[in-house]
Amino acid sequence: MDTSLVVSILALIAAALSALYSRWSVRQAVKANDIGRLNALLAFRVHYLQLMEHQQKLAETLNHSSSGMEAVRTKHAELDEKLREVNFQINEYHTKVVNKKI
Repeated sequence: MDTSLVVSILALIAAALSALYSRWSVRQAVKANDIGRLNALLAFRVHYLQLMEHQQKLAETLNHSSSGMEAVRTKHAELDEKLREVNFQINEYHTKVVNKKI
């Protein structure tokens, strides 16, 4: 066998292995991004639940003030809407992460 033929075969093998590694690396990066996104969404969920709990405590304090209660109800409704959106996205990403069988 010619030296140039051996070198070209080795180069072909190296290129194929490099392509396979690159493909694997991209898949791992996508999985890591999905897990990171899911963790961030879970942190948002906890944060919104804490804010809603704070609004409930505020409602107990301001139960004699109609304007205060209206502000608390409005803020609680906004937080509830955001929490529903976060829960929807959590379900979406949870399904993606579980289906990838990490």
